[in-house]
Amino acid sequence: MTTKKYANYIEKQTRAIYNIMLEPIFDEFIIHLDGKKIGVLYQNQCYLLLTDKGKELLPDAQVCRPYKNPPGEKDFILVENTDNEELLSLLFKETYNELHAWQDLMCDFSYHFAVNRRYMEHIERLYDEFVVLLSFYWDNGFLKNRPVDTKGRIIKLEFRRNDLTPDGEKFFMPFFMKFISYTDRTQKTPSEKLINKWLNEVRNK
Repeated sequence: MTTKKYANYIEKQTRAIYNIMLEPIFDEFIIHLDGKKIGVLYQNQCYLLLTDKGKELLPDAQVCRPYKNPPGEKDFILVENTDNEELLSLLFKETYNELHAWQDLMCDFSYHFAVNRRYMEHIERLYDEFVVLLSFYWDNGFLKNRPVDTKGRIIKLEFRRNDLTPDGEKFFMPFFMKFISYTDRTQKTPSEKLINKWLNEVRNK
C-alpha cells in the first residue's frame, strides 16, 4: 500500500513539471505525465518505466518488476533517492520523452482550413501557402517523408514528433510561427528570399 502522504510528497517533489497526475488504483498509484503512464508508486516507493536515459541518470538503479506486470509491459527502475527535486523531475520528463514524446502532435494544419471553410478564396490562398511551406520543410530536411507530391498536391497536414528529423524538431515550429504571421498580401505567398531570411533567423537564434 502507498500512503496518500507519500503520494503528496512525490507530487511536491515534481511540482516543476506541468501535467503530472497520480492515479489511485488498488491502494497504489500510477504516475501519468500528459496522460501517459511513466511509472508507479508501489508500497511507498517510486518506480519509473525502464528507459536508456533513466539508466544513464541512475546507473546503479535496480531494474525490477515491483508487481506482476501486465503482458508486454516494460521493466521498471527503482528511484531510491526522491529527495533531489531537480533529478526526480528530470527523470520523469526524460522517461516521458523516451517512451511517448515521439507521438506528440506538433501541428495539425487542417485546423486552418476548417476555420476558413466558408471562405473559398481564403481556402485557395491557404492551400497555396501550405504547399510552399511544406515543400520548404521537405527541401530543408525538416520532415522524414515528403508532404507534397510531385504535382504540388498536399499529402499530409498532421505532423507528430516522429514525423520530424532532428533539424525539424528544432526549427519546425519557430519557422511556422514566422510563416503564419506573414501579413504582406501584395503577393500570394512569401518570396523565396524572405523565406530563406526567416530560416536563417530561426537557425541563428
